[in-house]
This record gives sequence, C-alpha cells and structure tokens, in this order.
Amino acid sequence: MLVQIVGPSFTGKTVSACTFPKPLWYLEFDIGGFESAKHGKGKDGKLVVPDWEQIERIRFYSEKMSELEFRTATEADFKAGVFPKYTENSVQLLKQYNEVIKKADTTPPKTLVLDSAGTIFRLWDEAIMFTNRIPALRVGDYRTLNGILFGQFLQTLQTLAHTKIDWVILINHDTMDKHELTGAITEFPMGPSNAMGRALSKSFDEVWYQKIEGGEYMWRTKPVGLFRGAGSRLNLPDPIKPATYQELTKHL
Repeated sequence: MLVQIVGPSFTGKTVSACTFPKPLWYLEFDIGGFESAKHGKGKDGKLVVPDWEQIERIRFYSEKMSELEFRTATEADFKAGVFPKYTENSVQLLKQYNEVIKKADTTPPKTLVLDSAGTIFRLWDEAIMFTNRIPALRVGDYRTLNGILFGQFLQTLQTLAHTKIDWVILINHDTMDKHELTGAITEFPMGPSNAMGRALSKSFDEVWYQKIEGGEYMWRTKPVGLFRGAGSRLNLPDPIKPATYQELTKHL
C-alpha cells in the first residue's frame, strides 16, 4: 500500500508513520526528524512508538558546513557553468538513496517511511543545478522534475508497495495556492512545483491529512476544509484516531 501522510509541521506525522509494522526502515531526509518518534506521547502519556529502537534509521543529509553566499545569478554565470557550492553533496545523497531502494527490492522491510517529501524535492533541485552546472533552475528543469517525480520516484515506490513492501509511506507537508481568476484558496500536498503538488495525490492508494485534535493525533481520510487532496481507496472511515497503525487495523 502506498500512503502519503500530509499535514502542517509538528502534527505527529513521523510519530504516526513509525507505528507501522517492523522491520521498518526510516529514511531521514529532515535532520532530527526521527527524534519525535522517540519522544512522542499520546493522550495517556505513554510513548506512541514504544518499539522505536527496532526501527532502522537511515540518514540522508549533509554533515558539511556551508558558507553564506549572496551572489545573484546572471546570464554570464549560466554560460560559465557556475553552480552554488551547497549543492555539491546532493548527488552523493541521491546515490545513497538509490542503493537503499535497490536493497529494499531484494531484502524488503515490512514498512518503508520517507521523511519528508519537501526535502527530497529540494535535493532534486540541488542535483539538477550541480549536475548541469547552473546557478538556478530554468523553465525546462521543471519538465525534468516532472519526469523524475511521476516517471521515476513515484513509479518505483508504487512498484515496491504493490509487489514487495506492505506499507510505503511518504511524509509530506501541505501548501496552498490562490486561483488567479476566482481568488479561491486551496491546500494540497507540497510538490516540486504547485502544479505537481496538486497532481501528487492521484499516484497514491491512500492520502491522509494529519491533525491534532483534543491533544490526540488523527487522520482525515476524506477532503477536509481547504485541503482537497485526502482520499482512501480502502474506503476508510473519517476520521481515524488515534492516528496509529494499531487503530488502522480495526478498519482493514
């Protein structure tokens, strides 16, 4: 099952994802993201993930320091092949990610969690700049990102989720946009661009919007408020609370 858990920061998305069956591989793209799984508590004051030590934590972030630079890209920089120095480590991190995915194909865990999508997309931006020796993204680079997102990244996760791994979970944040003509505001999952974010949910079996209500983590499985991207192919009830795998199993 391919699941996307979407919601604002500090609403327990990581904690909830880490309640899924073990062995669980947690791919940590956000520095320190796993700490919430070690410390998150429910309404009863108990750890939501008491078995967090069984989780394999795989880090995907640079440990190098980056100096602040304030140069504005010019046409001459594009011709000269100038690229931001902070992008240098992105390609290596993505090579490491590819190796983990290959390993998941041959020795799959029960659950694979990727946290978070926004940071993964930023790494793609950096890899394009570094690989193509450019100081900023061009219009054509967004076509490349579209192919990476739908033709490579999601296609691979779909294959793993439907043939190898019981649960593949992508943790994501929400973003919003205002319609130019009507002025209507909508919320949807974050993507490499707003257009890609709006189309992102279609590739998942389940999209849950995570909230905190009454001090309890909960999943909304149907469109709620301004967020229109939630949905459930399993026809799950709305809401599910607490937002844990143990509660989810009651409805499967």
